[in-house]
Amino acid sequence: MGEVTDGDLSNIAITPELVVMDMRASSDQEAIEILAGKLIRAGYVKEGYVQAVKDREKAFCTGLALGEACIALPHTDAIHVNREAVAIGVLRQPVTFGEMGTQDDKVNVQLMFMLAIRKSECQIDFLGEMIDALQAPGRLNSIKNAASPVEVVRLFKQYLKM
Repeated sequence: MGEVTDGDLSNIAITPELVVMDMRASSDQEAIEILAGKLIRAGYVKEGYVQAVKDREKAFCTGLALGEACIALPHTDAIHVNREAVAIGVLRQPVTFGEMGTQDDKVNVQLMFMLAIRKSECQIDFLGEMIDALQAPGRLNSIKNAASPVEVVRLFKQYLKM
């Protein structure tokens, strides 16, 4: 597993205020609205971010089965980002997302990692780092079962060596 070493990504905000524990959403669209709302209220993204993420999710699904859990990595173009951040949602009940790289397959997502990255070339690198770090055995379950937003952030940063 690699480390997130790009200087631009070292300033990514991952804070307890951007974590939603026991998140209740009835659809992928509602889940996106909940997490994106956190990013908007904190000033990390512009108002158009929510719709841009929803539109991108319809065209390029971000659900991913990683063994012990399914995750979603919703994001959109850098033009919608003010400051870099990751919002994390731990879903109470799984929500169906389209599976990455397919047209019709679906996955039942338990964890969401919503990205707000200012440089599009860094998005791909960071997504790769996240997927590599989170697929190690036990890691997704530990985030899913964390007792608090502080613990979610601590684990996420530890796994990504941030």
